[in-house]
Amino acid sequence: MQVHELVARCAAAARGNDSMDAVREVMEDLRGDLGALDRALEFIPGVGGNARQVFYRSPDLTMLKVCFPCGRRTPPHDHGTWAVILVLSGQEKNTLYRRAEEGLRTASEVILERGAILPMRADTAHVAECVGDEPALGLHVYGGDILELPRRMWDPETLDEHVYEPSVYEAFAQAASMAQRAPQV
Repeated sequence: MQVHELVARCAAAARGNDSMDAVREVMEDLRGDLGALDRALEFIPGVGGNARQVFYRSPDLTMLKVCFPCGRRTPPHDHGTWAVILVLSGQEKNTLYRRAEEGLRTASEVILERGAILPMRADTAHVAECVGDEPALGLHVYGGDILELPRRMWDPETLDEHVYEPSVYEAFAQAASMAQRAPQV
């Protein structure tokens, strides 16, 4: 498999009526040969923030290879669109939240391992973190331009809601990584 073939498959799926489910189906096909996917994406280190993880970006679709180092935890955030994640290695724990009048409420937690897929609707907020002894690598596909979409993030200590801004997000991520666990509300 070549990267352009991966992009073409996801882009075609994203043009359908239920684009998130169609991309999830592509991901399900891909997990049948994760070795080929690993080889196709090996040129992307997956570190250095979203801008350095992106290998395809358009107004309707963004694709990233993301690496969460051991112990890294994000603050609660949304993506401003649907997302589908396929874990390539390591373990990624996701704490999912629902929005309520009084703010975020914990909905569930899931630990993803190699080959696991997590679809998230546009209104989903979550915390992602690497658990285990090796970095968590994943293929992340979004239904829009993740670098331009309006997004939200929450202070991991106070759960105050903020407009997504990369430098503040990084400060929140550092605080979140120091905490015992993702916020539970």
